[in-house]
Amino acid sequence: GFEEVAGRVWNPKFRAHDPHGEFLVTVLDREHPVTAGMEDFSTLDELYTCLDGDTPIHVLCGAVSKVDQKQYPMAFVLDMPDRRVFHCVLGHDPAAFSAQGVRDLYRRATAWAAGLEPNLP
Repeated sequence: GFEEVAGRVWNPKFRAHDPHGEFLVTVLDREHPVTAGMEDFSTLDELYTCLDGDTPIHVLCGAVSKVDQKQYPMAFVLDMPDRRVFHCVLGHDPAAFSAQGVRDLYRRATAWAAGLEPNLP
């Protein structure tokens, strides 16, 4: 189903997200083609805490909730034999894309998912 392809889905039984505000996104895998060479970055967004699922995912970036002090995945990939999936919860509104790190993450992930070589600007 969709959860298997997406890796994680919104679970309405969980707290949805922290209040809208600034938070630090930590690059957890600095070797993956999507995030290689990227630095941690701040963004003004909603830190989602509601994702649920059992499909194995490879977390690229995470952020720590100011509400419960737990780390949550902000961006992750699934590398399956017949497809590449990038899932990112950043980008609640246009202001979230003012962070260069958010723009770089989506640009590089799009290249990777298409089978191209991502590169830094």
